[in-house]
Amino acid sequence: MKRASRASYTPGSRMVVTKGYERDVYVSEYAKRRANGVCQLCEEPALFHTKKGEPYLETHHIEWLSKGGEDTTENTVALCPNCHRRMHSLNAKKDVEKLKIVASKN
Repeated sequence: MKRASRASYTPGSRMVVTKGYERDVYVSEYAKRRANGVCQLCEEPALFHTKKGEPYLETHHIEWLSKGGEDTTENTVALCPNCHRRMHSLNAKKDVEKLKIVASKN
């Protein structure tokens, strides 16, 4: 608490260079449509809807593009924000295996 109370009110900044990957919009859209409004990991309905009224799900590459994964329908699923964060934080083997099975059912 003592250290937090001494924190600067104005955050610092830094320049960052990152590598981005161009993703196919049709692969992403297909993954979301295939999920039909339900997270493909926890199997719960999307927590909320977009301004357009569509279920909010995030596309996720089972084998990450940064690690050589492909931008294909067989490697892409639609997840709720919580499960998407879970995959990027833990990337648990049992979750990866489940998503591979789900994605293979085109």
